[in-house]
Amino acid sequence: MNQRAHNKMIRARSELVLEHPFFAHLAMRLKLREDTGCSTAWSDGRTLGYNPFYVESMPLAKVMGMQCHEVLHLACGHHVRRGEREPGLWNRACDYAINPVLLEAGLELPHGYLDDPARHGRSADAIYADLAAERDEIKGGALGGPEQEVQFDDDSDSEGADDEDRDQAREGDGKQAAGPDDEPADQEDDSNPDPGMAGEVRDAPADPGDGDGSEARDATEDAWRSAAAQALHKAREFGEMPGSLERLLGRETAPSQNWRELLRRFLDNAARNDFSWLRPNRRFLHAGIYLPGLENRELAEVAVAVDVSGSITQPELDAFAVELSAVLEEFDAPVTVFTCDAAVTRRERLSRWDLPLEFHVRGGGGTDFRPPFLSLERDGAVPACLIYFTDLECSAYPVEPDYPVLWVTANPGHTPPPFGEVVVMEQAMREAS
Repeated sequence: MNQRAHNKMIRARSELVLEHPFFAHLAMRLKLREDTGCSTAWSDGRTLGYNPFYVESMPLAKVMGMQCHEVLHLACGHHVRRGEREPGLWNRACDYAINPVLLEAGLELPHGYLDDPARHGRSADAIYADLAAERDEIKGGALGGPEQEVQFDDDSDSEGADDEDRDQAREGDGKQAAGPDDEPADQEDDSNPDPGMAGEVRDAPADPGDGDGSEARDATEDAWRSAAAQALHKAREFGEMPGSLERLLGRETAPSQNWRELLRRFLDNAARNDFSWLRPNRRFLHAGIYLPGLENRELAEVAVAVDVSGSITQPELDAFAVELSAVLEEFDAPVTVFTCDAAVTRRERLSRWDLPLEFHVRGGGGTDFRPPFLSLERDGAVPACLIYFTDLECSAYPVEPDYPVLWVTANPGHTPPPFGEVVVMEQAMREAS
């Protein structure tokens, strides 16, 4: 193992903890692996592989940017969403989607990174479609029209690298591991797995016996989505959350979210878990370690607010009520339900015996998110969590409360709220329609 490169990767992670907590939280999930067979770096959701000579050739700031580049690929689910699309072109599209966000966050990317202002704010899927169409229009199937822009900078600081190391990087194993003075990868070669020189994203590995690998992909996607939500929460606590990053994650992940599972996981995290020595944790018994096991799940109280303004349809309310009722039945918790548009139109306290819930569209007035929060505050009530169903077409938000908030919406094009987590129930709406 090249210890200098390994130490540099570890140091880059350590620096991210203080400077970019969102990326640090996710980077810690990846196992580092030296890989001289790749030109730059890669990740598949489990491993972060890197060419040690490439790492040595860059200043620490760019190594940090490279790690964040890989992490953002995974947070957006790029390692599970490629399908039958071409790997090189998919990497190019994904780079165009995430690099502007990384730059806005103040990160430095390796030389040769892809950025085109005309593609800012667009999803990887839409960019891929454009790139594929442009390629097909060009004779010979080559990319490289005038819209293609490759960014360079004149940072020659290589922090610990010397000319001999760079020569070794260029010659080792017959691979091109570009250093700061190298030219960027061939932009006209769609087979290049890392056209932007900032690290490629590879498909998530399938588990043995998983057939087409769909179960493993779904599990990997859910795990990274949950981890990204936790990282967003931590980053908000530090006040280090660029708005473009929240918008990107909302856009890239919303269409494929399993909102039912996320709803259940949100309530499970808010539950008060009691442990008992009478039921030891079986996971550690084989090692002779006795730890208390989880005895029950209990929620102090759940608050539910439902937007019944004119922009909400009855099928949306029905789908939300069915799924929420099914999840709440798993917990022994009282439920305070609010329906509101510009003001609270109904408030009632229910138990699990009053399930299933039913909601109905009322007068169809405007929308104001504050009344349910203010009502709880006036009563001195602090619920375990609040679940707010709405289309998020409103800017009247309260001050962030001390309890967790989950916004459930059927609007995939919503504007991210200033606090809380968001779940898009698009799949349920297709089924209800």
